[in-house]
Amino acid sequence: MPTTLKILPRSLQDNTEVMTTPPSLEMILCELRAELEAVIRWSLQSEGTEAQTTFFEFEKALIQKVFVLGRLLIVLFLCGREERQRQQLPKCLDQNGRRYQLKPPQPRNLNTYFGVVRYFRSYMREGSDGRGFHPLDMALGLTKDRLSMHLLGLASRLATKLSFAQVADTLGWFLAAVPSTEVIEQTVLGLGSRAAAWFEQAPAPEDDGEVLIIQFDSKGVPMLTEETLMRRRGERKPNPYPDSPRHQERERRLRYESKPRRKKGDKSKNAKMATLVTMYTLRHAPDGSGRLLGPINQWTYASFAPKRHAFEIARREAKKRGFDPDTSKDIQIVTDGDEDFATYT
Repeated sequence: MPTTLKILPRSLQDNTEVMTTPPSLEMILCELRAELEAVIRWSLQSEGTEAQTTFFEFEKALIQKVFVLGRLLIVLFLCGREERQRQQLPKCLDQNGRRYQLKPPQPRNLNTYFGVVRYFRSYMREGSDGRGFHPLDMALGLTKDRLSMHLLGLASRLATKLSFAQVADTLGWFLAAVPSTEVIEQTVLGLGSRAAAWFEQAPAPEDDGEVLIIQFDSKGVPMLTEETLMRRRGERKPNPYPDSPRHQERERRLRYESKPRRKKGDKSKNAKMATLVTMYTLRHAPDGSGRLLGPINQWTYASFAPKRHAFEIARREAKKRGFDPDTSKDIQIVTDGDEDFATYT
């Protein structure tokens, strides 16, 4: 088997068993070919005890071997781009009133979908003690987090369905190296701050229907108060009758001190209201029966901002899809009995 540890690190912090000088394209190609040939021989299982391997064992082991090939191909791509770019870089560069000098390539570990890879890239430094930049990282859009954008995007998409800790655990089932919960949280917050601008410039969906349906609704997200948290975290008295359903219910009611009586207009739940907008279109059936087919290009938006904001966003998206308020096309707005919705519509 080839010694891939010379080129591929085992983790983001592993700097001991990897190369300290940039590998050449020939070296990477040689190792890639050797690794591929070793995988082919292993897949044939023509000798030894491997001939008795079950498909379950084969498939499970194949994943890691394919990931090694993926990491070597990524290193090959990065090395090739670096060599081509370095041939075009001047030894001195004047940019924005600053003078940069070309320095030797510097190593970096990058966490990708296939695992951690190590690559070298040139460094343009300002003066002797000044800061600089890496042209290859800027050209490829690599972030300072030492993680690929595809991996960060995958983690942030999962974070819309799971908690940050569950995202890290779930990715660990499939990937060799996963971002930490802190990195996932910061990625979600960073991408979320740009969500409004992305929605605004996003193009309208293609092949839309002839009838627009817009649905508005408010949903309350429970918010725990400090008093409730203190009660949940405090010690609980033992139940003297653990086997009695009647006393279990009584113990549940008397577990905490009685709450103050609510006044008129007070809510029983401490919830923060969010306004949800669901928009989609319907298409007339081609058989002329008058039926409407759909939903088509369904789009959902939610915000804790005032309800007027959700209606402004819905109006903007409707115009983008060709349903201006003055159009002759059919627009149907569906709401519940909320009086504010009737006002804004």
